[in-house]
Amino acid sequence: MPEVCKIMSPDDWDGSFGKGEQYVAVIEADLRDGFIHCSSDEQVDGTLAKWYTDVDRVVVVTIDADKLTSELKWEPNFEGILFPHIYGPIVPEAVAGKVTMERSEAGEFQASGAVGN
Repeated sequence: MPEVCKIMSPDDWDGSFGKGEQYVAVIEADLRDGFIHCSSDEQVDGTLAKWYTDVDRVVVVTIDADKLTSELKWEPNFEGILFPHIYGPIVPEAVAGKVTMERSEAGEFQASGAVGN
């Protein structure tokens, strides 16, 4: 099974996991749809390219699905591609790692921070 990743702003990291607190839906799409949108590790690059075109820095959090206390469902998007959705908060104990990514001069995201907690 692919790893589950949550892409978030550095401010969202600092306001939740960075303080040892759970992460709850804060972005418009999550609030609207009633779950936390995630990507598999294999989908992260595509998600960044599609939805983060106006962002220069993100934190990609790897989630240990076995440590989630909220329900995880793999559900199809409008193209029928399965994406992980978390129905409820993500507890800090479920964070398996994180990496900060920044946009390069060429316009692509590259890892800029340490992997791990």
